[in-house]
Order: sequence, then C-alpha cells, then structure tokens
Amino acid sequence: MTTLAVPEGLRGGAPVEVCPACGGRQLYVQRDFNQKAGLAVVIVGAALAPFTPFYSSLIVAALIDAALYAMLPEITVCYRCHAHFRGFARNPAHEAFDLHLAEQYETHERSDRHA
Repeated sequence: MTTLAVPEGLRGGAPVEVCPACGGRQLYVQRDFNQKAGLAVVIVGAALAPFTPFYSSLIVAALIDAALYAMLPEITVCYRCHAHFRGFARNPAHEAFDLHLAEQYETHERSDRHA
C-alpha cells in the first residue's frame, strides 16, 4: 500500500474530483467492504444450509451481508490505477462501478503493454 500526499483541496473536505495518484478523472464509488469476507459469509451459510431448517443459514448469511453493506462507508476508486480514497466526501458525479468503462481501461492498458 502506498500513501499519497493529499492535495490541499481535499484536506478541506472537498470530494475527490481527480485521482491524485495518476490524474485520472474516471472514478467510481463502492462500499468499503472486503469482498473475500463477504464471500466467506456466503460460503459458510451455504455449507450449513443442509443442516439448518428451511436452509435458514442462507437467510442469516444474507442478513449479515446486508447489515455489513448498510453500515460500511463508501469509498472512491480510480478506474485507471485502482487507487482507493477513504474518508472523503462523496462526489455526486461518481456512480457505481461500470463494467464497460473498466473494460475500456483494461483493453487500453493491455494495448499499451504490447506496443
């Protein structure tokens, strides 16, 4: 993990407009949730399902997952360099992850490596 110097504008509580790491302007927001932990909750719920009445462990796993999702804060992520920005105000211009946009960056990155 690399720590960046925070630009002056961001220190005052302004939302992230441009990635300070790479200068990218395409950013998205997501919950600050460890995907591996979420997957582990679902796997445990599924593994216990045959041994619980009415597969209730799946319902419990879904409720735990939903509760964690609701409680955790949002972070901003850069499409280009995948830098994560925690603790900044949410920029209303940034939306949820867009697979099409991410694939465009990935395709461009691959073509740059092979050039």
